[in-house]
Amino acid sequence: MLQPQRMGREPMLKLIFSFTLPSIAGMLANALYNIVDRMFVGRLVGTMGLAAISVCFPFMLLLLSLSLLFGIGAVPMISGALGEKNDDLAEAVLGSALAAAALVSVLVSVVAFIWMDPLLRLSGANEELLGPSREYLRVILLGAPFGMLSFVMNFAIRAEGRPNFAMATQVLGAVANIVLDALFVWGLKWGVAGAAWGTALAQLASLLWVASFYWRRLGHLRLRLQHCRLQPRLLGRLTALGFPSALTEVSFSLFYVLFNQSLAKYSGPLAVSALGAFMGWDSLLFLPVVGICDGVQAIFGFNWGARRPLRVLEALKLALILGTGYFMGSVVVVHFFLWDMMRLFSTDPELLTIAVVGGRVAYAGVIFTGVAMVTNSFFQGIGLSGLSLFLSLCRQFVFLIPALLIMPRIWGAIGVWGAFPALDAGGGALSILLLWGQCRRLGLLRCEARRLRLARLRRAGGGA
Repeated sequence: MLQPQRMGREPMLKLIFSFTLPSIAGMLANALYNIVDRMFVGRLVGTMGLAAISVCFPFMLLLLSLSLLFGIGAVPMISGALGEKNDDLAEAVLGSALAAAALVSVLVSVVAFIWMDPLLRLSGANEELLGPSREYLRVILLGAPFGMLSFVMNFAIRAEGRPNFAMATQVLGAVANIVLDALFVWGLKWGVAGAAWGTALAQLASLLWVASFYWRRLGHLRLRLQHCRLQPRLLGRLTALGFPSALTEVSFSLFYVLFNQSLAKYSGPLAVSALGAFMGWDSLLFLPVVGICDGVQAIFGFNWGARRPLRVLEALKLALILGTGYFMGSVVVVHFFLWDMMRLFSTDPELLTIAVVGGRVAYAGVIFTGVAMVTNSFFQGIGLSGLSLFLSLCRQFVFLIPALLIMPRIWGAIGVWGAFPALDAGGGALSILLLWGQCRRLGLLRCEARRLRLARLRRAGGGA
């Protein structure tokens, strides 16, 4: 069976696992880029090196958000075009997304180089942290085009039904990053700059590997030079679809700056290091559900484009169950094992205490997050970019900002950590309301009710 056709015919649970398990494995591997940097730097450089990476983390989130803008925006367009058997449109979307990603990554890197010191100070760097933060960020910016292009290509490969190759790309990058970090930080003693070089060169290796998918013609689509240009009509639609996910990451990068500033104000520089250590694990723990959402989005887009609403609804229900069930289990893991997890980054008892106490508070509301993440993926997959944007804006600006401004004034540093569950609970409740309303409006609930009636009639007929 051709890979795109699988999305319309294969049993849904098997299909979701075939898409999401490679996606999860790849996303977990991708998370190791930041985890490994923090582990090597925290253990071999010390708490100031860990704090420097925490200061630079908002810039890495910004680069990720731009990758999501073009990568996630391309997925429903490519998968939808394949569902409509329009290969030329799918290839045009791919080329336009890559051209835009290349241009934007270079522009962002140049701007960040020019205003690096003011931006680092804004992110919470004092004079002591400015030097190591500058060393780390300079190299990360050099590797930004490699990372962004490989990210967008990987999303396109997943959209045409090749999740295993996409996973291999991310695993390759993670393994290369571990080896290079060990060489540069532990072997050559390059400090935080060594960790950054490990990340940048690993991203280059990933780009070469993922580009070989098209050079060797392993997939359904072709990467044609005539399509690798900015096409405003396609980019308008593409960026509208990817904007909600990109906005979420951009917003979080801004809020991470506020987190750094608030923790420095209410607790001190050591709390900034503690936040960096916790966020390493937080990003790792979140990525299985990010992988589920990335994998199932192509299924949403293909089946919506192929006019198969019952398969869309089936994929939605299974994704909600998987995402929420995973987060329920991860809360237990964090509660009982967070201290041991934090020891991978540092042995400083004061830092560990801050990270564990704050981390348990921050993770307390995560069981509500699966609904919000799957709902966002669903809206993007079927082309409801406006609703996805509205949900993202509300989560960040209606729930997170007020919590971050009010709660620390009442509870001090713990109030900073408490802004996370406030965001999770509020965003989850709003997602349920929006999802239910749209399923009714689109007729998905009517289709499901009709399916259940037919199933009951068949059972009754069989019993007779």
